[in-house]
This record gives sequence, structure tokens and C-alpha cells, in this order.
Amino acid sequence: MEKVTIDNMIGASAAMNAIRSEVECAARSDAKVLLTGESGVGKDIAARVIHQRSARSQMPFVTINCVSVPDSLLEPELFGHVRGSFTGAYRDRHGLLEAAHKGTVFLDEVCEMSPRMQALLLRFMESGEIQRVGSDRVQSNLDARVLAATNKDPMELLASKAFRDDLYYRLNVIEIKIPPLRARREDIPLLFDHFLRRYADAHGMTPPSIASDTLSALVEFDWPGNVRQLKNIAERLIVRGPRSIITASDLPQEIVGRLRPLTRVSVPPERPALEVVFDRMVKHRESFWSVVYPAFMIRDLTRNDLRFIVRRGLQETKGSYKMLVELLNMHPNDYKRFLNFLRKHECQVPFERFRSARLRPRAMTDEPFTAARLADATPPVLTDPLPVPDDASPIAVARR
Repeated sequence: MEKVTIDNMIGASAAMNAIRSEVECAARSDAKVLLTGESGVGKDIAARVIHQRSARSQMPFVTINCVSVPDSLLEPELFGHVRGSFTGAYRDRHGLLEAAHKGTVFLDEVCEMSPRMQALLLRFMESGEIQRVGSDRVQSNLDARVLAATNKDPMELLASKAFRDDLYYRLNVIEIKIPPLRARREDIPLLFDHFLRRYADAHGMTPPSIASDTLSALVEFDWPGNVRQLKNIAERLIVRGPRSIITASDLPQEIVGRLRPLTRVSVPPERPALEVVFDRMVKHRESFWSVVYPAFMIRDLTRNDLRFIVRRGLQETKGSYKMLVELLNMHPNDYKRFLNFLRKHECQVPFERFRSARLRPRAMTDEPFTAARLADATPPVLTDPLPVPDDASPIAVARR
């Protein structure tokens, strides 16, 4: 495992100073820690620092991303299994909790666990007992410190009953909230310089300098992918080849665009993010499975965002889900797959109110114009987009 120290938590902002202090405090104890913050802010780095500055630093540090393992495999992955307990179980196998005995286990995206897995984890945390899949024997006295992380708001998950209250309070002995990069912009120059030097050293190159306007663009950008996105751009600039200075023209277009609003000109308002996503499918013929599905699965899009896209499409197809499959550039055979996906994530939208628009006569010019008629109107997809709901999350494709 790569050695990570407190120095890897780079930043001079008040927020980063407070986080380093909280991490030091957590490392001195053996208490459970819940790390919260957006994806890419560095929760995994904080977890590693806590372990490596703790009394358990010489023991194993075991990590698992709970959302990357199917629920049917997460139980044997965590608790182990005995031979013959399921197809492919050819031998007894220790789980990750046993592997972390006397050390630390880091459960990333812990809130994505199913209710059953949450109950099993709670039992372990309360008693130190586990039971391997297929075994009739309970193993006790396991000693593994639990660190957990989530990029969702725990209070919202508790309110929606998606996460158990008792497990939350068991995990949340110490809570460390890591703010997004846009909330600590003074850390951006330090982080970017660090990553440039790191990748330049790895490629045997001299680290380039950064032009002042380039640095300004980096600081002004909102970084929806947070530190992970900043790190990727630094690596991209290095692998393109040696250069003495990084100029604005070297940066991606979404960042360079932040350099332009120096002159005040009249420009049309920026289109809502979800309308841009919708047009990628309708106008640019990209598939739902390549545009919406991956963004939803990594939680860049929320359920409300997905429902908005479905409503937007049903408005165009007059309530026909089969035509919606075609509109969003899916194969006709994907019809059932698409509906099952919506049902699974509780994002299906009733089609009846969209069907009623099909029967409404259009030649009614003599009637007075009313707000009710405006509400019933079905605007075309390319000329009059629907307003985006207030709770729709901003995503990377629409950022400036």
C-alpha cells in the first residue's frame, strides 16, 4: 500500500487546516469515523491518513467500495464463505473483516448497502461477531476499526429510510465533513502544482510553470469532479509532452471558457444542464445508455434528474414509452430493460397526463389566452425547454 501521510492532505485554506486537525484527533483514538463529502474530494486519503497515524498503522488497512460489488457478492466479500456455500465457492475463504483483524477496514459508499447488509454490518460493529456465508458457526472477537464514507447527505438518507438510524449513529462517532474544491479555492494552486510535479517526476520531465491567466482560470472553475478532476487534468498536461509553461490554450475548453467574461456583452442565458443532456440524445443521437445511465450510476445524476428526463421525453412522445425508447436512441429490444431500470430506481413516470395532450384540438385561437392553457401546452424539444426542477443536480456537461 502506498504510504500516505498528513502531507498528502494538501491545502492552506482554513477548511483544510480544520480537516487536518480533525484527522489527527481521529487517529489518536480507536473510534469509528464517518467521512462525508462529494465524490472526488479525498475521503479515501483522509481514511488512509487516519489509519497510518493510528496505533494500528502496522496492521492491515482493508478497503472496499460497497457500490462496486453486487449485493449478492458483498456478503461473502465482507464476511467470507465456506466451501460449497454457493456456485464457485471451491474453498473456504476469509472475508475482508477477518483480513482487517487488529487493523482498519474502510467502507467506501457505505450508504449504498442493502438493508440486509446494513443489519449484518451493525451486528458486527456491536458484537465483533461474523458468520461466514454457508457456515453454522459464529466467529467472535474480531477487532477491526471501521472507517466509512459516503458522498450523500446522511440526513436525507435517514429521512427517506434508505439508511438505518442505528447503523448511522453507530458509525458516526466522529464525523469529518470534507468540503468541495470550489469551497476552498485557495487550495487549487497548491494542489495543481503538486500534481504537476508528481507526474513530471514520474515521466522524467522538468515540471512546467503556469501562466498567471491559466492559474486564474483554474481557480475560477467550479471543479464538479473536485480533486480527482484536477489531478486528471494535471496528468493529461504532462503526458502530452514536455513544455516550459502551461498556457490557457493547453487547458480543456470548459475551463478556458472561464477566461472570457471580461467584457460585458449581452448573451443568452445558459441552458439548464438537463436540457443539454436531453439534447445530446435527441439532437446528437447519443444513446441513453451512454449519456444518462453511467452518470446516474456514479450519482452525477439524481433520481429527480432521471425523472425529469423521462417526463421531458414523454412530453415529446405524447406518453408513449415505446416511442421514448426510440427518441433516446435505444434499440427497440431495450424496451423492457429500460422499464425495469426505471422501476428498480423508482423513476417511472405516469404517462396518462401526456396521453391526454394527443386529443386536445389545436385550432382554438378564438379562446382567451389563460394560464391553464399555457400549463397544458406541449412545447417542442428544440425550441422551448421545460424548466429544470430546483433539486436537479448540476453536472459536468453544463458547467462553464
